[in-house]
Amino acid sequence: MRASFRERFLTQDGREIVGDEKSITLPFGRVSARAIVVRRRDGALLATLHRKNGRYALPGGGVDDGENPADALIRELDEENIELVNSDDGWRERISVNYFAGYKELTLWYLFIVDDANIAPCDENIETKWVGQDEDIWYPLMREKILLAICTYEPKLAKKM
Repeated sequence: MRASFRERFLTQDGREIVGDEKSITLPFGRVSARAIVVRRRDGALLATLHRKNGRYALPGGGVDDGENPADALIRELDEENIELVNSDDGWRERISVNYFAGYKELTLWYLFIVDDANIAPCDENIETKWVGQDEDIWYPLMREKILLAICTYEPKLAKKM
């Protein structure tokens, strides 16, 4: 995957200096955006099963070419028939970045705090359900990364490991 960017620097007096445009080859082939959805009343997490005999993952999916990751996540939640009930507004600022070497996938995890979620069946998922933070139904080491993200941004909602 290739990416282009323009370097930008801020001086001590607040002026912006725009550098040259650069292009780099990235060590991954896919970017995805996923939601860590935490229910306020009990700290439960929203988990999604994509295939039989698989492990659970966070809701979300791939970022399309030219798409903003946050917009991609909203689209993916809609495609997965997940409606977040009374979500807070700060989720765009709570981002954890993970790299899954086996899939060569860079994933942005956005942390949502909600009252609940309305979940309807969809063709993309076998099951979407609430699980306790102590349940380890996730892909390997995923639970620890999820809990770390919660501890980083919303420690009051994190359960002890």
